[in-house]
Amino acid sequence: MTEDDFWEIIDDCRAACGGDFVEHVRLQGERLSEMSVDELLSFAGHWDAADDIAFAWEIWDAAALLLGGCGDDTFGDFRAWLIAQGRAALEQVAAEPDSLADLTKSWTEATYRAAEVMGYQVFSVYEEKTGSCDMPLTEWDLPRGPSGSSGKIATRELAYAHYPRLAARYYGSADEHR
Repeated sequence: MTEDDFWEIIDDCRAACGGDFVEHVRLQGERLSEMSVDELLSFAGHWDAADDIAFAWEIWDAAALLLGGCGDDTFGDFRAWLIAQGRAALEQVAAEPDSLADLTKSWTEATYRAAEVMGYQVFSVYEEKTGSCDMPLTEWDLPRGPSGSSGKIATRELAYAHYPRLAARYYGSADEHR
């Protein structure tokens, strides 16, 4: 599977779901279930590469503003949701994390639960197909930390300076807090 094939699967599922993220996750699960083990492993590798792009402090800070806080597990689920938005969205958010404001108006409990499922979906399908939960080593298994630097939302002033649209959604207009 090529990187373009990977993104085509993501895009096809997003287009077919009619904006329903829970349905997107279900459709992606169906697509994964139709794959061979080798295709699953390739999909997992491309997913990992996309996750590496999303695993950045700047995106984590932006997600924390969007969600009103964001711990380790939630950020993993958030990254799965972000990948599901497609290559262009992921690349845009990586380049300008404040652009998350354009992607979603709300993060619901259903979105959170579906994103959690999506993050582990390839592993679940692999286990169903092989009877083993020991997927061959991927970069997911290697310890790593987020890229970039943290602390850009340590104060309201920093949040407004680095993520003006997301800070306005979380705190309200910057003018109200001067």
